[in-house]
Amino acid sequence: TLPLSIWKACEGAGMEEKDSLAVYYGKNFWTAPQGAPAQAVPVDWQFTWAGHLCRIPALYVSDAGLTLDVLLFLDSGAVRTFCKKYAGVDGERLTPLEERMLEGERPIPEASFSPRLINGLPVEPCASSSFTWVPFVRRERPDAAVDAVRAAYASLCLPGDCYVCHRVHAPWPRGMQTAVKSLSLEVAAGPRWMPVGREFAVNEVSAAACAVPFAHPVTGAKHTLYVNELAFLHRGPTPRLPQLEEGWLPVIAYEIVPPLPAGEEPELMETGLPPIECTGPVGVALSDSGPGPHGTKPRAACGWLRGAQGGAVHMALAGIHAQRGSSLRYSFEV
Repeated sequence: TLPLSIWKACEGAGMEEKDSLAVYYGKNFWTAPQGAPAQAVPVDWQFTWAGHLCRIPALYVSDAGLTLDVLLFLDSGAVRTFCKKYAGVDGERLTPLEERMLEGERPIPEASFSPRLINGLPVEPCASSSFTWVPFVRRERPDAAVDAVRAAYASLCLPGDCYVCHRVHAPWPRGMQTAVKSLSLEVAAGPRWMPVGREFAVNEVSAAACAVPFAHPVTGAKHTLYVNELAFLHRGPTPRLPQLEEGWLPVIAYEIVPPLPAGEEPELMETGLPPIECTGPVGVALSDSGPGPHGTKPRAACGWLRGAQGGAVHMALAGIHAQRGSSLRYSFEV
């Protein structure tokens, strides 16, 4: 996704179309060229995924493997609406919670594109990269690599089109030559982020009295987050991790009643601080071992390391993650 600081409306300039594009196997858009570029085989395959038009302009063939670019066209009207809504917002002044909330509104689907069969033989994708092009967003700096791709595919796009360009690579199946006759491409939806933004404060004395009602951002179902316990765990350098800072780590044990739908995970964070990857089942450091007082398995969320224990901890249920969606396969023939 694009940093919010560059979602500021402004008309972009057009470009002349080029005749060719230098593509290198296993490299992203910005890697310095090494050796000879792959040979382009124009195909212009088209398909629709999750309501979005996708186009594969060409296959790029090299001795090591196959490279292809997938253009996933966005709803330009929805992108423009988003840009206008937040055109006056300074992304540098947003709190981490506000920025996380806005991620749920960005009209850019998370998707991965993976070649699975070449000429009917199985392959494993080895690398991928992507960039997002929005013509009415002011760029912070020129990007020659992006401009080269835009120029090469200009005939496939209207001036106001917004799209994500995914570049994926796959090695040749064992014993296969470099002539592509057919390709099977798997497209998988990425994890979904659903913002909630419910803030609360908790301290050691009254932690068990903290109940935070909230509505599911998609289903509208009513849930309550119950805090069972707040503990401050001492952390410091160890023989294996001597670089660790010494301090106190706030950890809350909590339950959500009724539980979220299967495959969904809550994300808690300290208000005013970036989220950290430490939400999960309660560990042995806290007193919970079986079902909590509200009948579900407690979970834990950590705050950031501080110099002293005690005091109130200001938290937020930032949102809910849904697991990666189902995948679809598309087959093409040269």
